Amino acid sequence: MKRNILTSITFILIFFFIINVKKVYGFSFVQEENVLIQNLDSIEYWIDHSYINNAFQIIDKTEKLALESKNKKHIARVYRLRSGLYISVQDLEGFETYLKKATILQKQVQDQYGEIYLDNLWGLYHKIVSKDNDKAIFYLKKAIDGAEKYKYEEQSIDMLVNLTSVYYRNADWKNCYEVSEKAIELAKKYHKDIRLLYLYYRIGTACSRTNRYDEALLFFRKGEEIARREIDSAKTTNFSNHTLYLAGIASVYDQKEEYKLANDYYKEFIREQSEQNNIFLEKYAKDIKAYKELQLKQKDNERILAENKYQQTRLKLNEYLLISGGVIIVILILLILLQYKNSRLKTENNSLLQEKNVELLKAKNKVEEAYKQKTLFINNITHELRTPLHAINGISHLLEHKESDEDQRKKQLDILQFSGKYLLRFINDIIELNRSDEGYKISLKKHLFDPTQLINTIKESLKFFIIGENNNVFKFLFGEKLPMKLLGDPDHLSRIIISILSNTSRYINGGIIEFSVEPFFTKENTSTILFSVKSEDLYFPKEKQEELHRAFIENQSAIFTSLSDENNLLTLELVIANKLLLQCNSKLDFISNEIEGTVFSFQISFEQVEERMEQTEHSIKKNEDVKILVVEDNRVNQLITRKIITNFGYQCEIASDGYEALKMTENNDYDLIFMDIMMEGIDGFETTKQIRKSDEKTPIIALTAISEAENKEDFVDAGITKVINKPFEPEILLEQIQFTIS
Repeated sequence: MKRNILTSITFILIFFFIINVKKVYGFSFVQEENVLIQNLDSIEYWIDHSYINNAFQIIDKTEKLALESKNKKHIARVYRLRSGLYISVQDLEGFETYLKKATILQKQVQDQYGEIYLDNLWGLYHKIVSKDNDKAIFYLKKAIDGAEKYKYEEQSIDMLVNLTSVYYRNADWKNCYEVSEKAIELAKKYHKDIRLLYLYYRIGTACSRTNRYDEALLFFRKGEEIARREIDSAKTTNFSNHTLYLAGIASVYDQKEEYKLANDYYKEFIREQSEQNNIFLEKYAKDIKAYKELQLKQKDNERILAENKYQQTRLKLNEYLLISGGVIIVILILLILLQYKNSRLKTENNSLLQEKNVELLKAKNKVEEAYKQKTLFINNITHELRTPLHAINGISHLLEHKESDEDQRKKQLDILQFSGKYLLRFINDIIELNRSDEGYKISLKKHLFDPTQLINTIKESLKFFIIGENNNVFKFLFGEKLPMKLLGDPDHLSRIIISILSNTSRYINGGIIEFSVEPFFTKENTSTILFSVKSEDLYFPKEKQEELHRAFIENQSAIFTSLSDENNLLTLELVIANKLLLQCNSKLDFISNEIEGTVFSFQISFEQVEERMEQTEHSIKKNEDVKILVVEDNRVNQLITRKIITNFGYQCEIASDGYEALKMTENNDYDLIFMDIMMEGIDGFETTKQIRKSDEKTPIIALTAISEAENKEDFVDAGITKVINKPFEPEILLEQIQFTIS
């Protein structure tokens, strides 16, 4: 009988325990439902106000809660919100996956706004993914009609903005103008400045393309005013600067033939774009560091949240245990078992967290070291770029003074052209040499040049190239029987000479530097010229000499080491000079002692050519029968390329995008097509493929900044004949035109 009583008591205690547990979990379910709805509302608010990063931080947790709730309306909503987040960051695969999931669930629930929201997303899908503009317009208009029907006025703004983007891409300027005008009115009403940035630019472009220039300027300036305001840095938008508006205003003035104003705005555009690029690089490095720190904090926060949740659960259980006094013995046994398991789990988690913290600390140190090297690299490479830029700015300033006579202006223009080529070759040398494999040689030009005239040009340019004048005196000595004409690459030779002279000048102050050039020996049609730089005021200690020899031997790692190590800055120019000499089958030699000073020397062999009339770019016979099409979406590049081609005497027509190029090639025959690759709408690869369907013979040359080596397969598949990398020299363009049409 006692046994039966004990059994009955046990069942009663278990019954009370189950009731109390149900109360705990029932309360938890209601709380989680409220958290889910609050999170969904927050994500929708953050997307609407462009706080995309904030939305991403809780989307995973919210999706998990929605799935656990098994509420189809909540699940459909979180799916379409995640789809909207993915399109905001251009994750097209994630966007398409969740859009289809949301569409399937939407058919099973009654949600008017959800259907409107999905129509808007399907419009974006057909615009961006399937590139079916007609379907995009259909779905966006359907979404707008639904929003107007059910009074979602504020929400319709984004749908109108998306519709204007489709009309803008189709160059349907009439509809683009009308829809933009309607969207601007609503955006102003609800203070949507981010949307106004897009709308003012599109409506301004529509006016510009329909020759309503004054109206276009009015809209561009309104957009520029908004862009100049300080925008919340937490918002995710790539339209937070007004450089695009500067380019738009410049383009309008260009169309109005007010070239001075257009030039002023283009200069402001270029200057501000350069500043923003520098800011981006610095911000990018800081973001990497901040991201790693955030990961550490998130791990710590997750651990704290887990411990807090555990403590709250224990408190609630203890509260109900007091009410269920009759089951205290059973609960104590359960708690002992639970505590044992939790202690074991906590021990394992702590051990795992310690291991992860060590790994994160190592990763953090690596990021900080990479950031430091990146900063030094940027500072040093900027120093090297400022040298020729200083020459260009200085000469430009001198050319503004009209009192200079014709000879002075010609000499100044020669220096300006020399500086531009120097800058272009410096950038190309750094890119090609630093990435090249051992034994790889860059392509050297073969031009007829006068060595004496070249050295005199370098002499005139020294005051611009060697900015840090240390009161040094330069002497130039020419040997007897120096050939009048040599065949080689004068720009390449100039880079070598200026690098050595600049480096030598940095080491001394108030000294004398002698530069001499003389024939070393002549064999048949080949002349070997000896170049030397000498200064009795310069002496390298033995340690420095060993360092220089080591830098010359290290080959391709030496350039980056010199650019990113503040202790090796003075070695940089000598390393580059030696790398350039290796491309000429030569090398930089030097001797240094305390008595005679230091002498740098090198020898280069040139082909010796009889003095003859050399054909220049200005003496090319004009051929007005040759018709060339340039496909380029950048107005500045259009202007420059057209001017170069027409100066050579050829006909030139411009297509501003791939769609316009396809129409022009259908209606006209061209002898040659220059194709930009990175364009809005359809890119250069796709445009070339479309042209090749009906025209397999017309040569198509790519003018692009992307790497030919890394994209070789794409160029071949598209049917592109030749690739010329930007920036390019006019002579290179002329050579390709003459070669192709011949």
